[in-house]
Amino acid sequence: MSKAQSGTNGASRVIGSKAFAAISAVEGLKLSRDSRARLDRLRSSSLGGDERRSAVREAYRSPRAPK
Repeated sequence: MSKAQSGTNGASRVIGSKAFAAISAVEGLKLSRDSRARLDRLRSSSLGGDERRSAVREAYRSPRAPK
């Protein structure tokens, strides 16, 4: 008999922007005007996923945090 598996065995899952927006709305989270504009620019750019993630991380990096 095999063990019952829970979750994804450590694998990560990626959700789309519509699902993320729905979850955020339920949680009462809203993007600022600047954040929404940044994400719109990134979506329309030719950057790949890794570059878009890096740009978002950089936008929220503390000015005193090491690079």
